[in-house]
Amino acid sequence: MSLKAEQARPVGQLELDIGGEPLWLRGDHSVFWPARATLFVADTHFGKAGVFRRQGLGVPSGTTDADLARLGIALAETQARRLIVLGDFVHAPPAVDTPWLARFAAWRVRHADVEMIVTRGNHDRAERLPIDCDVRWHAGSLFEAPFVLRHEPEADARGPVLAGHVHPVVHLGAGRERLRVPVFWRHADGLMLPAFCSFAGGQRISPAEGDRVFVVGDDEVIEAAMG
Repeated sequence: MSLKAEQARPVGQLELDIGGEPLWLRGDHSVFWPARATLFVADTHFGKAGVFRRQGLGVPSGTTDADLARLGIALAETQARRLIVLGDFVHAPPAVDTPWLARFAAWRVRHADVEMIVTRGNHDRAERLPIDCDVRWHAGSLFEAPFVLRHEPEADARGPVLAGHVHPVVHLGAGRERLRVPVFWRHADGLMLPAFCSFAGGQRISPAEGDRVFVVGDDEVIEAAMG
């Protein structure tokens, strides 16, 4: 598969109709549903860098703070009234004294007017955070017509699925001049979101005929042409 980027849309967003509903794919890896004033993100993996550092790996600090700042900006720009995290909200169950947890609690207070829901992913092994942060946890899929909201991308007869889990990426270019970039993937069963976490790996995808791929880079979303 090769990809050729088409002309970029302005202001870092791209409108995509799914199930008769306009969604805005944003350059910060989020999706905004204007009809329900809802912002979707997937795979925030809060605390991931700290987990790696505790294992003795040289991983820089500050990624959680940076991601919380990005998320706050997204809420402000969209004026979203709801935030739905499509699984893997945390990377590992945090202890009550885990440093990032206090910073998240303070962030949550600043955005107390925004309802927050997490559809639990495979990393969300605890049923709730060890402190009260006004986050509603939902096991399994959540149906909000026309969408099925879940962590892992599986077909659902009720409607198109919005999911994460895979951290989809593609390779652009050829030879030494190759880039590995995150993407939104519109496939037959719905839409797969890129990981919101700034410290996340990715899995190279193989789109089928008729799928659409949207490259994310430099705070822009650009549809890519396959061929």
